[in-house]
Amino acid sequence: MNYRHAFHAGNFADVHKHVVVLALLDRLARKPKPLFYLDSHAGRGWYDLTSSEASRGQEWQDGIGRLREHAPQTEDVRRYLSLVVSKAEPMRYPGSPILAVQGLREGDRAVFVEKQLEEAYALQQGMRGRRGVSIVHGDGYAALKTYLPPRENRGLVLIDPPYESEREFSDVLRAVTFCLQRWPTGIVAAWYPIKAGAEVSRFHSALKATGLRKLLFVELSVRPSDSPLGLNGSGLIIANPPWQFESEMMATCQELHTALDPSMAGHTRVEWLMPE
Repeated sequence: MNYRHAFHAGNFADVHKHVVVLALLDRLARKPKPLFYLDSHAGRGWYDLTSSEASRGQEWQDGIGRLREHAPQTEDVRRYLSLVVSKAEPMRYPGSPILAVQGLREGDRAVFVEKQLEEAYALQQGMRGRRGVSIVHGDGYAALKTYLPPRENRGLVLIDPPYESEREFSDVLRAVTFCLQRWPTGIVAAWYPIKAGAEVSRFHSALKATGLRKLLFVELSVRPSDSPLGLNGSGLIIANPPWQFESEMMATCQELHTALDPSMAGHTRVEWLMPE
């Protein structure tokens, strides 16, 4: 596997994904009982936006770069910006694990799984001193069997693979199904890329065919869906979302769309794929 997230750190898809994940953790943390968080494809934790990888495509400029001077209108965007915009280190971007631990409380537990040894080691260094956090070098899909269901019986699983393989959508489908078989009441969020073609439609249809219920999708596109340029949009399928999450995410995603897609070439969608 050759994927390195450093090329894409801080891009519009990262912004979208991180806003949604932090919003889910915020809703979970509103209740006092401990929660469990599992990230199946965690990455290295911190990303240098001045690195050769990040500089090659400059993707962050159309992501976090557009939001640095943005005045947040929704609480979810405000929360995200308060954690990622640093005057002391403006060119350092936090990945999902670093952001997630900011949403966890003492007594909560997190497991971060990363397949690439170098990335797992970097994450381990970034998490030194964090209590209740485990860094695992291994296969994220296999980890689902190891750690689910959690003893806390409430929390969130993030499935966020690189989509290098043609099998990735099928692997994610199996992973979501497995998670909900093992842990029917858990919140499961799976990220997916939106590109030209019918892969997302096939993915949605396959999810419907599983018979799973309470599946919400949250999408943000900055280009037309049929644009051949590459990554047109970012999507998350969310199983068992918190109460009223869909209506709250509509306002949040509309704000992100306006800020990240000033030409308004794309769109945002927050819809039930399968209701309760």
